[in-house]
Amino acid sequence: MVLAFFFVTYNLVFMIKHHKGGSWVADELGFLDPLIRNIPGKVMVLANSNSKFHVAVTATDAAYSQWQCRIMYYWYKKVKDMPGSDMGKFTRIVHSGRPDQLMDEIPTFVVDPLPAGLDRGYVVMNRPWAFVQWLEKADIEEEYILMAEPDHIFSLLEEIAPTWVNISLQMKDDPETDETFGWVLEMYAYAVASALHGVRHILHDNFMLQPPWDFDVENKFIIHYTYACDYNLKGELTYGKIGEWRFNKRFYLTGPPPKNLSLPPPGVPESVVLLVKMINEATANIPKWDSLNRS
Repeated sequence: MVLAFFFVTYNLVFMIKHHKGGSWVADELGFLDPLIRNIPGKVMVLANSNSKFHVAVTATDAAYSQWQCRIMYYWYKKVKDMPGSDMGKFTRIVHSGRPDQLMDEIPTFVVDPLPAGLDRGYVVMNRPWAFVQWLEKADIEEEYILMAEPDHIFSLLEEIAPTWVNISLQMKDDPETDETFGWVLEMYAYAVASALHGVRHILHDNFMLQPPWDFDVENKFIIHYTYACDYNLKGELTYGKIGEWRFNKRFYLTGPPPKNLSLPPPGVPESVVLLVKMINEATANIPKWDSLNRS
């Protein structure tokens, strides 16, 4: 399987796509939720070595989301063009309810956000709801879906997604649960939903690296750059304290990072150096980088 380094802003996972079944209508959304309690455990396996992955990423039309999607799509295309690549087609699922200026650049499917107030101020709730809408209408040729964001290995997504929405909403409505899980609540909601559907997971420890905590880049497939990278000029990590050299994607909420970011000082782990080099390569080659994706 050839994935090489696939560059993403969130954890990338993959899942097997199957058909929907069963029914359970949510009062607020009115969609089918096939809650299957007694099916045998299912283990994700590659059916054959020629299987392709359809890459899907959920996003908004905000500048912060757009520039990250542009970098991700740049690296997707590079990996897809590699000999023996298992990458199939790509879909950016925009859950802002309206087209944006990247429609012609990145293959995009527009879906509606949750009804006003239903996300309880937690915008990530739109992620499982976006997948429900996309999977109801999408005609996916590939056998597997490589999904950007949650950090689990998925199967039976079309069955799990509606339950995932419902569990997320229920967890968010419970103050104690909401406080306990915080910004990863929707991820744990997926784990609960998959357990209710009897889905077993195979975890690959070397599948992804997360700078600055992971150092080694050998035999890794994905870079997840959610954490701030702060270092002094001696190459020592100063996490929690602003470093003399730093990269933090959250500095660029209203527009993209500049081209040609400075490389970290000597002594910084290779994973951080590679992250910056890959961002720089993408921004140098993406047209209208400095002007297109700004809020």
